[in-house]
Amino acid sequence: MSPLPQPHVRALSPLVGRWRTSGSVLDADGAAVAPIRGTDTYRWLTGDAWLVHEVDVMMGDQHAQALELVGDRDPASGGWLMRAFDASGDFGTMTMTRLDDGTFLAVGDAVRSLLRPAADGTSMTAVWEQETSPGTWVRWMDMAFARLS
Repeated sequence: MSPLPQPHVRALSPLVGRWRTSGSVLDADGAAVAPIRGTDTYRWLTGDAWLVHEVDVMMGDQHAQALELVGDRDPASGGWLMRAFDASGDFGTMTMTRLDDGTFLAVGDAVRSLLRPAADGTSMTAVWEQETSPGTWVRWMDMAFARLS
């Protein structure tokens, strides 16, 4: 049996696993313009103080791969900092908090996501939004995740 993750990241445990990813990229009117297909994997880094998130998906005809580390505390929100690096060499930082209902809210520079794990642990959904002007958020991606392991 694997030891429990470090106390400051234990709340991220519902995300751990390998997930079949599906969904759609949406246009400004909410119409699907590109399918999303692939896998997302969340695993503990050695020492169980960091959650590693690996993304390998097709968004339409574009292959998107990224590596994200989640774990150190964000003093402003009380949540966690997320550092993402993608295959094109881009990188970014977001913050994640866990809401009272178990939903995870990730917020970055003009993007945000609500990730909802199912109570039984077999699936998750995510809604991504982009800020198109100050205070105006537009739905950008709808995603579903089915547990593979």
